Amino acid sequence: MARTTSRESHDYAPRPAGRGRVGVAKTPGLGARKPPQRALPTTLKTAKTGKPPAWSKFTPVTLKSSATADDAIYVVVSACRDHWQRNLAAAVDGRDPEGLHQARVGLRRLRSALAAFKKFISAPQRSALNQEAKWLLAQLCPARDLDVLIGDLAAPLAGGLSADAGLAQLMRAARLAQTKAHGAAAKALEGARALRFVSRLDAWLSGRGWRTGKDASDDGLNLPAADFARRLLNRRLRNIRADYSDLHAATVEERHELRLDVKKARYALEFFQVLLPAKRVARVNGLLKALQENLGHLNDIEVAQRTVAELVHTADAGLARRQIAAGGEVIGQWHKAAAAKAEPEMFDLWRKFKKAPLL
Repeated sequence: MARTTSRESHDYAPRPAGRGRVGVAKTPGLGARKPPQRALPTTLKTAKTGKPPAWSKFTPVTLKSSATADDAIYVVVSACRDHWQRNLAAAVDGRDPEGLHQARVGLRRLRSALAAFKKFISAPQRSALNQEAKWLLAQLCPARDLDVLIGDLAAPLAGGLSADAGLAQLMRAARLAQTKAHGAAAKALEGARALRFVSRLDAWLSGRGWRTGKDASDDGLNLPAADFARRLLNRRLRNIRADYSDLHAATVEERHELRLDVKKARYALEFFQVLLPAKRVARVNGLLKALQENLGHLNDIEVAQRTVAELVHTADAGLARRQIAAGGEVIGQWHKAAAAKAEPEMFDLWRKFKKAPLL
């Protein structure tokens, strides 16, 4: 059955900031303590007037058929950084929740890329970069959870928001908290630590810091990227099938872990899809996407429980706390029913995934 690892939400637990110093400062291959600083985009410095800044999804990675693993590290990690940075203005502006969401996806993709290439990146470098991405994700998580609660989880119950005192109180509290959380997220995105992080990431990429102390011919960096990708992805797909072989017997926690593993496999597949057989990629990616969306009902329940519990904790009156908790129970029950209704489709998708050809 599945491995016992932490939930996605735990991945975002803040690490000590070390008085604002970035953890990559003394890591070989990650540049000097004070690398050249990026300037904030002009759109981040302006008042929130007019149309909100545009957000964008991940741009498909372009790799030549002759690309090596060394080339792939540069191209893939750069694409993840660019996805995060392209959405910075929209995330800081905050009026369209998708901007913050896409910035988070860029950071999560960055962490997935570092994991995919771990055999080529020294443990200290990988740990330092991961620590900073994880810290920044932690600062964005509360705002995103509230966006999801307000914009997605409560949406199916919109007709009862005004009639149900608990739901109405929950939405009032959530919107107040959302404003504060977006302010904190913007402060983190614009802050010195985030700027130092992206500056050092820029320097690491431009200097190909993963080569530090290595001979490319001895370390596999000259391996064709297509060969590396096929081995990596097929190993991950086999592991998923083996780890969750009996999905009917899987616990809720194990299904959470399956969703995370499926999402990571999708990220990796999208990094390398241009190098792999198109029809097989489309088949596997379609099944992974459908599985991830189906299993997302479990994540909806977790987000609702976590966010409502925080709103209850911060409410300043007993009646308000009880009403918020009652509203959260209504939302939670609705999504639990949706998760149960989606189970037959989940088992069907799982059966098809296990039979699908590898890459």
